[in-house]
Amino acid sequence: MKFTATHRRYLIGILGTVGLLQGISPRFISHFISEAFARTQTAEKTAKENSDGHLTLLINDPLPDMVERIAPGVVNISSTTVINYRVYGMDDFLRLWGIPQERKQTSLGSGFLIDKDGFIITNNHVVERATEVMVTLLDKRQFRAKIIGKDDKMDLAIIQIRDQQRHVPENIKPVPLGDSDLVRIAETVVAAGNPFGLQNTVTKGIISAKNRTIGLGPFDNFLQTDASINPGNSGGPLFNLRGEVIGINSAIRSDTGQSSGLGFAIPINEAKNLIPDLKKYGRVPRPWLGILAERLTPQLEQYYELALSKGVFIYNIVENTPADSAGLQQGDILVSIDGISTLEPNDVERILSKRKPNESVTLKIHRGKKTREISVKLQELPRLENLPRGII
Repeated sequence: MKFTATHRRYLIGILGTVGLLQGISPRFISHFISEAFARTQTAEKTAKENSDGHLTLLINDPLPDMVERIAPGVVNISSTTVINYRVYGMDDFLRLWGIPQERKQTSLGSGFLIDKDGFIITNNHVVERATEVMVTLLDKRQFRAKIIGKDDKMDLAIIQIRDQQRHVPENIKPVPLGDSDLVRIAETVVAAGNPFGLQNTVTKGIISAKNRTIGLGPFDNFLQTDASINPGNSGGPLFNLRGEVIGINSAIRSDTGQSSGLGFAIPINEAKNLIPDLKKYGRVPRPWLGILAERLTPQLEQYYELALSKGVFIYNIVENTPADSAGLQQGDILVSIDGISTLEPNDVERILSKRKPNESVTLKIHRGKKTREISVKLQELPRLENLPRGII
């Protein structure tokens, strides 16, 4: 029942009589009821009668509209890996035999469309060893995908979908890429993907921290969020409230393997820098020096009687590498590259990641009791399986 002007007059008359008996001013009672009447009218104006005759309040929430807009660009990725192995046994004559076997291993992840040509960004670990990759769109259409490029150091991959006629599928909707350098701590974000294979799942949270290092590799530079990220979210987008991708959901910190409010996303600007190389070369051509090194510690300082307490200690030089050609020696301490301090090997890798093969850099090294500068022409890190672990 609505609170009408007639109800208002009756109520004022009744309460006015009671007020006189209690010593309350009729003017106060009239003002109180008028305010209540005005608030009721305002509430009724913000309500909308639906087809069932019920009143539904109009709520100004931009999130549903944003999610509906970007959802078609978020995809489900199913990758299949064929694992070959042998079953061994021994015959009656004690001769060893082996029968080749194979089994298929399937994993699920997420990704997002970045252009009308059907290119999709995801994590490298989602498709790393896959022999077949299938992509499912929001409208349930499925397409086989080709792996275009992978980079294990940044854990990024680009795949591309085509229909059976080898054409780009129609009506695909890429999502806009934002600027992760502008992200602020406590900014509201939405993670989208397929956790546990549940397609089109979104969770909301905030940016908890920036430039987070969690020990996954030399290029740790994560956005931390408390938006729920679970297995299957890997490779999916992290959106700001403008519907722009600002990160790629990649890792969680958890004792159970499920979300504990510590999710990590690769800043989208890091991916933007690699996309051209991944499309063109299928990899990221990274330069190297050809050194094995570790952080200078008090133990090393004391053992080698060094006159320096900070830097990167070079304990081996690989032959026929840029460092070897430039004359670096075992026992040198690398202090800086192009004027940027190097305190640990990860610093060296981060600096080199901003350079290209065939570029030259200036190393400041400490050898014996002298400090000198050496120019080194970089080469591309060779793709060899027998490279020493930890080579820079």
